[in-house]
Amino acid sequence: MARKPIPPSVQTNVLVQSRRRCCICYGLNRDATLKAGQIAHVDNDSSNSAEDNLAFLCLEHHDEYDSRTSQRKGLTIGEVKQFRSELHDAIGKAFSLEVHFGNVTVPKEDPYAGQFIRIGTASDSADIKITPIEDGLEGSPRYAVTGFALWGRGREYGPNMGEMSFIGTLVDGEISYSHDARRDDEPHTVTLTFDGDRLFVTEENWIGTYGMNVHFMGEYQRAE
Repeated sequence: MARKPIPPSVQTNVLVQSRRRCCICYGLNRDATLKAGQIAHVDNDSSNSAEDNLAFLCLEHHDEYDSRTSQRKGLTIGEVKQFRSELHDAIGKAFSLEVHFGNVTVPKEDPYAGQFIRIGTASDSADIKITPIEDGLEGSPRYAVTGFALWGRGREYGPNMGEMSFIGTLVDGEISYSHDARRDDEPHTVTLTFDGDRLFVTEENWIGTYGMNVHFMGEYQRAE
């Protein structure tokens, strides 16, 4: 059967609801980072472009979901729809948080929230914004962590740029997050350690995660 194009308005709704996050990545690993991907037909029927039959998947999971193998049990329609629902709920909560422009005012009752600027670097720069999420459990608060980094500001063709986005739990003054790396079997791990108005970021297996030579490691100072 010939593939029917998905109406533009339906495509827009799917992309906006997912914010280009893969629901399988989120459902299996709680990976909510931005992905290169495609809109998949959940029932594998390309003629059924009802919005409830569509989900944004990263390229790897789209290929895997469309494949059929007798060697192992594949993901079911019910699983993908459940993962999609969980992702949409998480995005709805994260993107309903207040957006700050300009200087950030940190609430006195939350010493971890705010905007942090990387210091002590000349050829690159980065900032990280940490926003509390109200659904965190008592004693285990959760935060939306977003960041933007540059490398090679003096390059002839402009700097390389990268973005970071995840939701993590604060434990003993640290927020740590891991997900599958692009070029290795070892996961990429980023750890944020708070010390008053300073933030220290360490990463493991980061090469290729954000862009050539782009990373978020270093010491940060809270913005005034």
